[in-house]
Amino acid sequence: MFRINVVRALIHINEWFIFYPRLRKFYKDNIRKNNPVIIDVGSNKGQTIDFFLKNFRNAVIYGFEPNLELYTMLCEKYKNNTRIKITNCGISDKPGKLLFKETVTNETSTFEELNYDSEYLKMKSKVLGVKPENMVKKTYEVTVTTLHDFMEKENIKNVDVLKIDTEGHEYKCLLGLFNGPGTTINFIQLEQHNDDMYTNKASEDTITQLLIKNKFQLYQKIKHGFGDFDEVIYKLI
Repeated sequence: MFRINVVRALIHINEWFIFYPRLRKFYKDNIRKNNPVIIDVGSNKGQTIDFFLKNFRNAVIYGFEPNLELYTMLCEKYKNNTRIKITNCGISDKPGKLLFKETVTNETSTFEELNYDSEYLKMKSKVLGVKPENMVKKTYEVTVTTLHDFMEKENIKNVDVLKIDTEGHEYKCLLGLFNGPGTTINFIQLEQHNDDMYTNKASEDTITQLLIKNKFQLYQKIKHGFGDFDEVIYKLI
């Protein structure tokens, strides 16, 4: 566990000094108001929430986190900020229940199946000091909803940024967003891995075509400070 915590700490330090300054510049150049509406799918420990609060102190943020332990931590962390609303729920293409795979690093927990033949997974396991088959420490069912249903229920009409980081489940999150007339969203930010860690992960091209069909265009890619993956940002045309 000590080794995992050290790796996690090094990754977070790397992100704050390399990746987040790049992301900050992008949003400072493209969002001109102090109170943007943000939807954060996959809130984890609040990294994205903290980023937007640091740069837009009056942001209104809706976060989704299916991990009950992390959800409880987030509620405690932001209990004094009424502009932040956290939901203990997953996001997918239809409402119901899905099997959640909680990994040894909470950042990579997922609804998708791991590809145990993946060289990237083998490398990652080696770095963490665990066997690939032990990357998932437990599985359990969680409630999921769709973005369309949630925004309709909450009467959310305009969103400045929709960020989705769901470890290979991003495409299904988008399918659940575009299943009927809904909210105007200015930017959609997705984490795009260039590896085969998940068995049924939709390709970047498949995701891009879905977004083009719904009047979004690829606007910018921002590389993370480590690993072979990017933050891909699409803009409403």
